[in-house]
Amino acid sequence: MTKKLLLVVFILNFTQVYAKIGANNNFWIIAQDDYDRKVVNGEDVIMRRYIVAPAINKDYKNAIQSADEQFILAAFSYLLQTNRANWITTYIQNCNDTLSIYPLMKGLYYLSGKQYAEAISALEKVENREYTFLKLVLIADCRYELLSDQHNYKAVIGAYQQASDSTQDELCKSIVANRIKFIKYR
Repeated sequence: MTKKLLLVVFILNFTQVYAKIGANNNFWIIAQDDYDRKVVNGEDVIMRRYIVAPAINKDYKNAIQSADEQFILAAFSYLLQTNRANWITTYIQNCNDTLSIYPLMKGLYYLSGKQYAEAISALEKVENREYTFLKLVLIADCRYELLSDQHNYKAVIGAYQQASDSTQDELCKSIVANRIKFIKYR
């Protein structure tokens, strides 16, 4: 009984840190701090495609009323992480579409439903320079998913390289390097 209880506690704790993005089991969403911790601790980050959100905030009920874009994105990321489909839809339908993060949220929404062409279309509208790297990685991921033959991945390497070139942050560059390793060795 104790072993089962410990296993349940471990699983619940494990899923709090990172989880599949919405209904899409090809990607996992994780907060930047948690991803950084995994890298520092030497945990494997190659064989799972993480979408590294700047932050994740559980206070999603209050965020929808907020004008703070980082707070809204953090709460939306939490909804994706916990796959709260009704709330995800509510956010997309009720979010102010003039916010600079709205196209990013819409892209994540489509990606969570494996609607990769729609995700690319939304992500291409992201103009907020703060999210350029995330936008470019997600576009590259969507292009990879849309390949008819995923063993012929060379067509998307340039898209990943563009994401890597968009940042000076070494951890972000390692995310791209890990994505490329993932698609090569998948």
